[in-house]
Amino acid sequence: MSIINITVIVYVIASIAYIAREIWRSMYTKWVSVGLLILAFCLNLVMVTKRSIEAGHPPFSNLYESLIFYACCTAFVYLIFEFIYNFRVVGALASVLAMLILLYATLQDDTIRPIMPALKSNWMLVHVITYMIGYASFGISFVTSIIFLIVKAFAKKENKEVENEREILPRNFDKLSYKIVAFGFPFLTLGMVTGAVWAKKAWGDYWSWDPKETWSLITWFAYLVYLHTPLVLPKMNINKSKASVILACWLLFAFAIVNFTFVGLNYLPSAADSEHIYGSK
Repeated sequence: MSIINITVIVYVIASIAYIAREIWRSMYTKWVSVGLLILAFCLNLVMVTKRSIEAGHPPFSNLYESLIFYACCTAFVYLIFEFIYNFRVVGALASVLAMLILLYATLQDDTIRPIMPALKSNWMLVHVITYMIGYASFGISFVTSIIFLIVKAFAKKENKEVENEREILPRNFDKLSYKIVAFGFPFLTLGMVTGAVWAKKAWGDYWSWDPKETWSLITWFAYLVYLHTPLVLPKMNINKSKASVILACWLLFAFAIVNFTFVGLNYLPSAADSEHIYGSK
C-alpha cells in the first residue's frame, strides 16, 4: 500500500476519533484524536519531503505536488488552532478536508518532470508556502462556518456554561471563523506580494493580468471584504444574529473562489497558456 493511501486512511480514522471525542468528551478520546491527526500530518509531511528529494526541487511544480502540500498545510493549520482552542468536532471535518484533498491528488498525474527555469527560484518556495498556509486557513474557516450554520439552523440554544475557558462552543464559531481568516489573510497577502516580485525577476513584470493572477486578486478582495464587513453591517441596522449568518455564508462563497482559483482555472481553455496553470500537465 502506498504512503498516500495510508495517510488517507489515517485521516479517516482521525476523523472518526474526533467524532468519538465529541460524544464521550474524555481526556483519552481527546489525546487519541489529536495523536492520530498528528500522525496523519507527519505521514503527509513525509510524502512532501520524499517527493521533494525524488524531484530534486520543492514539490510545487504540478497539481499533484501542490495538493499533497495543501493537505499537509491544512492539517498543520488546524493543529495550531487545536492547541489554542478546544475544537472537538472541527477536527473531524478538518481531517475529512485533508483526506479529500489527498484523494483528489490521487487522480492527478504524479509523474516527475523537469521544471522550467523560471520556477527555479527561492521566491517560488516563499510564494507557495505562504499561499498554501493562507488557503489552508480559509479551508478551516470554511469548516467552522458550516458547523456554525448547521448549529444555527437546527440546534437548540445552549445555556450551559463553558467548562473549559479555552473551549469554543459551536454557537460561537462565527467569531472563531473570523480569527482564523485574520490569521490566514496576511499569508495570502504575502503570497501575492512575493509572487509579484518573483514575476518581475522571472518575466520582467510585477503583474500581467494572467487569469491566475486575476482570480488570486479576486480571492484576496473576497476575504478583505469579509474582514471589514462586521464594521459595516451594524451601520445597516442588521442585527448581530443575521450578520453572523451573512458572514458565514460569505465564507462559503469565498472558499468556492479559492477552489476555483487553485483548481478550477486549470480546466479552462482560456487559461491554457498561463504560466501559472499546471493542471494535469
